[in-house]
Formats: sequence, structure tokens, C-alpha cells
Amino acid sequence: MKKRNYGIDLLRIIAMFFVVIIHILGQGGVVETVADDKGKFAIAWFFYIIVYCAVNCYALITGFVCFSEEDKPHKFSNYIVLWLQVEFYSVLITFLFWKLYPELVGTNQLLASFLPVTARNYWYFTAYTGVFLAMPWLNKIVQKLEVENLRAFMIGIFTFSLYVTIADLIGKDLFYLESGLSALWLAIIYIIGAYIKKCELHKKVKIKNMGLIGILLVILTWGWKIGVGELTRVLVGNEIGSNFLFSFVSPTILGIAIVMLLIFANLEIKETAQKIIQFLSPAVFGVYLFHVHPVINSYVITDRYADIGNLSLFQIPMAILGSAAVVFIIGILIDKIRILLFKILKIDSFVTNMEKSIKKMLKV
Repeated sequence: MKKRNYGIDLLRIIAMFFVVIIHILGQGGVVETVADDKGKFAIAWFFYIIVYCAVNCYALITGFVCFSEEDKPHKFSNYIVLWLQVEFYSVLITFLFWKLYPELVGTNQLLASFLPVTARNYWYFTAYTGVFLAMPWLNKIVQKLEVENLRAFMIGIFTFSLYVTIADLIGKDLFYLESGLSALWLAIIYIIGAYIKKCELHKKVKIKNMGLIGILLVILTWGWKIGVGELTRVLVGNEIGSNFLFSFVSPTILGIAIVMLLIFANLEIKETAQKIIQFLSPAVFGVYLFHVHPVINSYVITDRYADIGNLSLFQIPMAILGSAAVVFIIGILIDKIRILLFKILKIDSFVTNMEKSIKKMLKV
């Protein structure tokens, strides 16, 4: 039986916590509130840059976990169960708001909630759908890659990342990557995660060295944001080019995510921590589906955390972490209820049996 990598599970949990912080800082209004205070602005953006690797981390994890040198059956039942989880949140939350606050949610929004992928209610899941369908071919690509070409592969990836970041800066989305909010970008990251697993790169690096590289990448990205922003404000009166490295497709943000994967894939997790990870891990995606739901995002997240920016410089980090923890815990508890409901209804076994029956009929 394949040994479970608890380090990867822990990274998945931390990455989701980072996603919550991203939305509190961005949509929540914290970054905008502190824009005129240099000290608060610097600390808020330091947090922002550290956590911004979260989406790339998730795509890397998917490639790392799902890749295999041997061809395996593509289990559509896994996707269907995940889709039903998305449907659960999309429809239930929209319906509740439609009934309780009809002035906020219209009938069209309720109807759109039944088609979360088409309506792109959750951009990541919509993009992941494309990646899931392409996984057999993505795995084939990685299977054909030679381990000896790892260095050339990484240089090529970071060169491509730098190129599209420069293009993005001048408003040219050459490959329709949408600054990383696309299936194509997630597929590229999937290949990187899969290739890292194939080459067992995580076993060839030292955690201390990776930690140092990660810190340097964070400082470089943060220094560019603060330094270039301040310089251009002095010279021309407003920020120009300060967000150059602040993008999902940025080589530094991508590098931070890769470093995180390499560190956590190597971690030895103690038994007590394993139990906590086993409890949290199955419900982590529910945190995303809960707080990023269009209605929750619009009326519960957007600009609701702006007051954090009015706190003292030393209170802001604690307020950000505390607020994110509250959202995270609520999301975990809600999804635990969803998991129990799915278990009672035997959703997983029903979908699995349905897939088996269809394959038997089609003789696949």
C-alpha cells in the first residue's frame, strides 16, 4: 500500500489558509485601506506576497499527487463527486440568500448556481475541469520527458514565466493565461508538479537551502513592489510597474510555490499531527467553496475587513491571521456537515458504482 505523504496534505491545508488571507487582504479591503500609510502598506504587502503562491501550490500538488509512470484508468467518478460538492455549495448558499434576501439574489443568479462550471462561479474549479479532462495526456507528456532534462526543463519554465510576466505587464496576454486564472496555466503547473515527482527532486534538495531560496524570492518580490512603487511615485506621481512580479505567472511567485512543494514533500510528520491533518484535509476544499461563493464573497468578504487597516502596525498581522482563522474554521465545520450528509446518502459509492456500470455496458 502506498505510503501517505502527510507533508503534501499539510501543504494543501496551509495553501487553503493562504487563499483565505489573499481574499481578506484583497477583496476584504485591507490593502486598499493601508495604501497611504507606508509602514502598514509594507507589512500588508509582505503578507500578501507570502500567501500569493497558494493557487500555484494547489496546481503543483495536483500534478505531484496524480502523476504516475504507469497508465491508470481515468476515474471520472472522482471528478463527479467533486462536482457534486461544488454543486452543493453553489446551489444551497444561493438558494438560502434567494429566500432570505431576495433583494440581493435574483432568480437568474439562482438558475446560474446549478451550472457552476459554465457560470464560472468558482474560477479555479472551472479551470481545474479543463485540467482534469487533459490529465491523461498531461501525464503522457511527463512520462516521455527524460529525468536528465530536469535542469533544462526548469530553465525553460522560468524563462517562459518571465516572458509572459513581461507581456502581462504591458497588457498583452499572449497565450490567454489570464494572469494565471486559466486552465492553460494550471495545466502548465500540473506538468511541473508531475515532473518534480518523476525526477524525485524533493528527495534531492535540502530543506534549509529551499527555505533560504524561498525567503530570498519573497524579499525580491516584496522589495520590487515597495521599492519600484515608491520610486515611481516620487518621479512621476504614481506607481508604475510595481506589480511586475506580483502575479500567478510571475517567476518569483511560481518559484515560491515550487519551494513550498519541495519543503513539504520532504517533511516528516509526527503521529499526533497526522491525526489533525487527517481531520482537516478532507474538508479543506470546502473552505474555498464556502468563502469564495459569489454571494458570500460579495456580501460577507468584499470590503468587510477594511477596518483592519485602521489598527496599529503591530495589530494588523494578528487581525489578518485571526480573521482568516475564523473563516477557515467555519468553512471546515460546514464541510464536515457536508461530508456527513454525503456519507449518509452514500454519494461516493453510488457514483463509483455508476461509473463501473457504465464502463461495463460500454465494455471500456
